[in-house]
Amino acid sequence: MIQNPNINSISWFFSFPFPGVNSSLVADFMPTSSWNISSELDKDYFLTLDEPMNNITTTLGQTAELHCKVSGNPPPTVRWLKNDAPVVQEPRRISFRATAYGSRLRIRNLDTTDTGYFQCVATNGRRTVSTTGVLFVKFGPPPTASPGSS
Repeated sequence: MIQNPNINSISWFFSFPFPGVNSSLVADFMPTSSWNISSELDKDYFLTLDEPMNNITTTLGQTAELHCKVSGNPPPTVRWLKNDAPVVQEPRRISFRATAYGSRLRIRNLDTTDTGYFQCVATNGRRTVSTTGVLFVKFGPPPTASPGSS
């Protein structure tokens, strides 16, 4: 907001050169004490979803990485959700961290219960963007017996 105490009022004078219409009209406007120029200041703020999240199909015991590719000014913070609930980190199994491109969610030693809709929600105080991907964990083929084993 910019304040200017030097302007007390603004007057406009209109002339109407039409027969039967008052020949002049004066309008006085009292300005507010400040002007909102946020649109000019906001032009440097942005938040962009740079790439939609991909879907992953994998098998039990594998590792999956989901990427949230966003950019913004100010830099965004990212939240991860699984089936609309916050993802809870588990030491050495489920982790997420900020990256140069946004955020990465890594899940190790996958189980079928890890299957679900994963969403990243990025916000920078001005805007919010999100993207959703599906992680599907299926049973893998049974281990094969090696020759010579009983």
